[in-house]
Amino acid sequence: MGGADEVRAPGPRGGRPVAILLVDDHPENLVALEAVLRPLGHELVTASSGEEALKRLLTGDFAVILLDVMMRGMDGFETAVQIKQRDKTRDVPIIFLTAINREESDFLQGFSAGAVDYVTKPYEGWLLRAKVQVFIDLYQKSELLKQQRELLATRLDQRYVEEARQLRKLADASLTITSTLALNEMLQVVTRRARELIGAHQAQTTAFLGDEEDELGARAAVAVAVSAEYEGWAASREGVKSSPLSQAVLQRHRPMRVPRAQAPNRPEGRALAVTEPRHPALQGWLAAPLTGRNGRHLGLLEVADKTEDDFTEADESILVQLAQLASVAIENAELFEREHEIAETLQRSLLPQRLPVLSEVRLAARYLPAGGGGDVGGDWYDALVLPGGRVALAVGDVAGRGAQAAAIMGQLRIGMRAYALQGMDPSDVLRSVDRLLQGLSAAHMATAFYMLLDPAAETVRFANAGHPPPLAIGPDGGLRWMEEGVAVPLGVQPDGDFRTFELPVPRGSTLLLYTDGLVEERSSPIDDGLSRLRRAVEPPDVDLNVLCDRVLERMNAQGKSDDVALLAARVAPAATPRPLPA
Repeated sequence: MGGADEVRAPGPRGGRPVAILLVDDHPENLVALEAVLRPLGHELVTASSGEEALKRLLTGDFAVILLDVMMRGMDGFETAVQIKQRDKTRDVPIIFLTAINREESDFLQGFSAGAVDYVTKPYEGWLLRAKVQVFIDLYQKSELLKQQRELLATRLDQRYVEEARQLRKLADASLTITSTLALNEMLQVVTRRARELIGAHQAQTTAFLGDEEDELGARAAVAVAVSAEYEGWAASREGVKSSPLSQAVLQRHRPMRVPRAQAPNRPEGRALAVTEPRHPALQGWLAAPLTGRNGRHLGLLEVADKTEDDFTEADESILVQLAQLASVAIENAELFEREHEIAETLQRSLLPQRLPVLSEVRLAARYLPAGGGGDVGGDWYDALVLPGGRVALAVGDVAGRGAQAAAIMGQLRIGMRAYALQGMDPSDVLRSVDRLLQGLSAAHMATAFYMLLDPAAETVRFANAGHPPPLAIGPDGGLRWMEEGVAVPLGVQPDGDFRTFELPVPRGSTLLLYTDGLVEERSSPIDDGLSRLRRAVEPPDVDLNVLCDRVLERMNAQGKSDDVALLAARVAPAATPRPLPA
């Protein structure tokens, strides 16, 4: 939850403070939630059971409810059903909190019970605050609308009905936009929502990439959304990045609204009539600049050809607000991509640049960062030649993501190398690395596997700190998990019970070490992943690099949501192969 780089808000963002109900039967979880949400500046009301939460709701008004799923007595699902059955609380949004990965049926049950979102512990503080703030903003706007109800009742017309509808949709769009970190995906969301909110046939978002002073000549990312009426036109413009409105809007640096009767006679319209006579902007258009916090031109958000009549002042107001949301999201996406690139560069720089070249042991390794635009993790691998022809092999995984996890990973790897060079026993190496981690950070833990391979003695000595078991492949193709003596992860207990085990490793054997990203899937047990790994190595008697590539391909490692590190070692074969011991 949260991190060292969190920024505390000075107080509630606009409007009067509201009440937030926190429901959890563990006092420590309530304390943690209060710490995360206190920077929002609103009243935090706690309840330690479903029954107590229902009593709180009888006398108080709440903007949002954060509800733990797994509670003793009345659980979160039953509590949510009771809340939604009451007229007073039926519309209060509920965010479910859960400490375990839920099955799809559980999510369906939660949403059926009335939840608007699921948050899995441990959660990121900034993300939880952002989700809660969206519903607070919606609550405050709804309260404002309630206060104006008498006034609206006397002069309500279609214009105000449309504005209220757009405001609610804008709040919904805000949640989606601010929770999307990948730039291209976020631009698609903004563009689609702009067309839907304004009721236009065409929408386009143009985001300038880089720091070029001349924005019109900068590289651009473009997203387009059209109605069925313009699908053929959009297909014919595939690859066209320019907007006919960019120069006019950006030179003035303010919104522009042109009715359909005037559009063909404007300079932009006359140029379009020659080059693209079917362009929707010839039927009227509305555009707003995208502006960064320091006034930097970020791009342009535009809609064209309103489905009914001309664009109105209310449309312009909504588009400007959407452009402001998009501007913040674009800068956040740029910052996220820069931080991701820095963290990934840091992680790769801390991994071995090359593996030792030995006559008795062949080595190969692969590392794949997580896909899907997430932060990098703390996976690592290492191989080190020791006196007497022995080889130290290690893999590990620091819990958490981002530059901090990568930095801690680098320190653990360097520390492990230092302890290995001192000739320590495997259990003593893990014990020393455990003390190192606990001295570096009280908030991180890591799994690790360390082994000493002696090709001359045909043995391997190893110790395991909560890491998935390596796979040993005998020269005859027999498979064996090295699952002896798995201890607690590093950083969990002051004195972990790390033990050293020794196994025979006949010449010609292959050892496969990996991190959990290779075998873990959210939708299936880890045993399924281990079974797939056993099948993925068959047949094992191929070049070691070929084996690594084949394992990654068969395990669908590319683009996974977690990093994957893979380290393989093969002992030089003997004249007469011996099988692995059972």
